[in-house]
Amino acid sequence: MPMEPPPRPSSSLFDVYLRLRPSKAGDRFLTVEDGEASHPTHITIKPPTDDKRKRAVERFAFTQVFEEEARQKELFKGIGVIPMIEGVLGAPGHHGRDGLLATLGVTGSGKSHTILGTKSQRGLTQMALDVLFQSTGEQLVQSFYGAPAFTSLAAADVSEAHIFTATAFLDSLYGDNQSEARFSRAQTPMADAWHSILQATFSTRASAAIHSIRPVNGALQSITRGVSNTGLPEKKDCSSFITNGGSRSNKIPRPSALPQSPSVHDIDLPIDETAEYAIVISMYEVYNDRIFDLLTGSATKSKHPNLKRRALLFKSTEQSPDRKVVAGLTKIICGSFEEALMVLETGLMERKVAGTGSNAVSSRSHGFFCVEVKKRDMQRKGPWSSSTLTIVDLAGSERARNAKTAGETLAEAGKINESLMYLGQCMQMQSDHQAGSRNVVPFRQCKLTELLFSNSFPSSNRTTHHHHPQKSIMVVTADPKGDFNATSQILRYSALAREVTVPRIPSTTSTHILATGPSKSTGTSSGRTTPSAIVEEMDAANAEIARLTAEVEIFALRLVEETARRKAAEASWRAAEDYMQDLEQEIRDECFADMESAVAAERRRWQSALDNEQDSQAQHLDSKIDVVIKATKAQMRDEIKVYEDPDPALRDRVDELERVNEVLMARLEAKEREGQLRSSSPVKKMRVLKAKKWEDPESGMGIGLED
Repeated sequence: MPMEPPPRPSSSLFDVYLRLRPSKAGDRFLTVEDGEASHPTHITIKPPTDDKRKRAVERFAFTQVFEEEARQKELFKGIGVIPMIEGVLGAPGHHGRDGLLATLGVTGSGKSHTILGTKSQRGLTQMALDVLFQSTGEQLVQSFYGAPAFTSLAAADVSEAHIFTATAFLDSLYGDNQSEARFSRAQTPMADAWHSILQATFSTRASAAIHSIRPVNGALQSITRGVSNTGLPEKKDCSSFITNGGSRSNKIPRPSALPQSPSVHDIDLPIDETAEYAIVISMYEVYNDRIFDLLTGSATKSKHPNLKRRALLFKSTEQSPDRKVVAGLTKIICGSFEEALMVLETGLMERKVAGTGSNAVSSRSHGFFCVEVKKRDMQRKGPWSSSTLTIVDLAGSERARNAKTAGETLAEAGKINESLMYLGQCMQMQSDHQAGSRNVVPFRQCKLTELLFSNSFPSSNRTTHHHHPQKSIMVVTADPKGDFNATSQILRYSALAREVTVPRIPSTTSTHILATGPSKSTGTSSGRTTPSAIVEEMDAANAEIARLTAEVEIFALRLVEETARRKAAEASWRAAEDYMQDLEQEIRDECFADMESAVAAERRRWQSALDNEQDSQAQHLDSKIDVVIKATKAQMRDEIKVYEDPDPALRDRVDELERVNEVLMARLEAKEREGQLRSSSPVKKMRVLKAKKWEDPESGMGIGLED
């Protein structure tokens, strides 16, 4: 039985629209069906002819399908952005309703083109801002620091935000920092006497700051993210979708240089004539499942380039106990459409992007652009009520094999695919909810789904002001000639309804899943299984295969991450081992040198002691030798006997010998004195000359050392 067009129940979390992008030549696998309605709502995808998995032809239903020739303004009017803006502004005497506009698709399928436009055409964001400021017109308050409107707006904020005027914020980045001073969120009310002075001063500076902003030199860069045919560009931490993607200079383009078409001046929205409005803008991104402010990064990077960004919390606050908000954001009060465009450009320059094999400029984070519309009674000046239009540019899902990502970019792709998988599960639960299932949507699995779905349900806290659930629109972008696997997976969990129209021969994996899955008694009374039961089983099997394939890809990315971490740890471990070996060798060398010096010192000490002992022994031996010599001389004198020879000649001979003996003794004493003067010890001579003896060459007398 053919599938009926999907209704628009009020309980639906999202109205899902499909937009097809013009693509290059190739095999088209997606066909738009011509229905009975004024606009198409169904598509059919046929697997490629070389499909080895033998997948079935599938049919998907959406709220509306926009084909390749659809223009930006046609999409703007057709998807219901104008009624959403009316709901944000609020009916006369009533509060506004939050709205959410998001784009989803494969990388390079035209998401950013749809939401942000190109250098020649506006996107949905610019047109929505233009309609807002055009509708509020004269009823938009012009606040400045110290004015009652600014003080009341700062006090009415429930998200613990840091609130600034657009003039001061832009001047701190691109001007001379001489306009309004920056104040904290909590403002002290000023005396009424100062109001007129401040208003006159700051209004003059505000107009001067806007006109003093210098244009960017060179042509504007196109923001269309086509598939790159060149090599992978170097990764950048920040990039603008309007200005050049290099380092940010102290300039910003004039609002007149930005695209002016398509025009929305023909759109006239009803507005509460008894109320006054204020528009407050904030921007943040979800990067690696953490929330970062895009406007704080712009303000602090110029002063502190090495300062790391601080992640923000999505939580309930004291003033908002029933609804979670992103706490600590930087919020800018914009008084004109031009100021809002410049704030938008400033935040886009801080968003994380990188080049991949699938896209020259690929977003590595999910971008959130929030427009808060504040409303209060013009006469009574009561409290401000707030409603928010949130525009989300989701990062595209990509396969690592096709995108050729590695390292940090691969880890980012893993986080992106994981968050989109959880988003797909939530949207599938929405489809089941429309079909009658009452299962709770598991939106707290990651930061992205929590931000998108947490305000989609009515408030249960009766003590606070009642909030209506937000109105949500999802624009799914697809390339009918692109990657079949990635596109079909996006369509499966984003479509409002789905059926398998032409069953094909199941693969071995599908047969195994069908055989092992739970059996259902859907057969006829004869025991045969009906074709509808087979189709349902195949549908469930294909869905299970798609889910398991997504999980396998995520686990593969995690495996790559863990492998990289393990290799890094092993490299660190090896480096530590090398360092320990070098340190051990250095310590051993130091110990060896210390031991050598200690041994040398000990050797010198012992050698000195040995020399001193030898000198002492030599002196002792010298003294003994002196005693022996003296005793020998005395003995020699005693042994000399004089014999009287009657012969006178003999007497003369004795006298002559005595004289010779006296001469020799005198010479011997002279020699001894000369030796003592030369400090030559007989013991030392003995060490040198060994057994050599001393003797007189004339007398032939001496003493041997060996005697």
